Amino acid sequence: MDWDRVVAALEQRVLAPGEEVEDRRDWPEASTFMVGDYGYEARPADWLISQAPWVDAAVRVVADRFMDNFAITYGLLFAGDQVLFLNEPATIRELGRRLGADVEPIAYAELLAELYSGPHIDEQTVLPFAATGAHRAGVLVRDPAAFAAEYEWVDPALVAAPAVRAAATGVELEFCSVRYFLTETKSAVDVLQWTVVGGGGRPASWSRRYLAERVERAYRVG
Repeated sequence: MDWDRVVAALEQRVLAPGEEVEDRRDWPEASTFMVGDYGYEARPADWLISQAPWVDAAVRVVADRFMDNFAITYGLLFAGDQVLFLNEPATIRELGRRLGADVEPIAYAELLAELYSGPHIDEQTVLPFAATGAHRAGVLVRDPAAFAAEYEWVDPALVAAPAVRAAATGVELEFCSVRYFLTETKSAVDVLQWTVVGGGGRPASWSRRYLAERVERAYRVG
């Protein structure tokens, strides 16, 4: 992995003027460094889109403030000379032009689920906050049975497996996502349902609604 290129992309898209990368350490599988009060960790992402032939590398970067619900996830795709910053809604909408062609619908759903399941997704740059640096900011529900096993305090009837259908000019995709977060004394989840339309050269558009909000567990984990 070319960590210099990853850090350069973050300096261009994420860091504010005057912020400096300090105490950087690189390994083949990760790069870590500090920026102010945040500890950054960059690793190759296990997203499905990383398997696409046109993607040279997919990188997940977590900026951890070491406070509850204050670990920010950033997503980068490297393709030739291009760097796609997935926290920009404009970028991920453009990526949706390729749905059903060289972007698999479930791979696209996975990106939206992780990076766009938070409450605020209308900014120029979306900041998805995870419960801790060890948690994902959002997760795609692939299998309702697996969802029921992991989130046993949530009604499993709320969710369904992803569904992909041909649309008039591209692809229509429906799926569910879950966002896990910590409260003062407990942990909780939001469950969302998404409808995405894109492909056929048309930028993706989406709508989402909450199936459940702040469903608290009886005790806190994390």
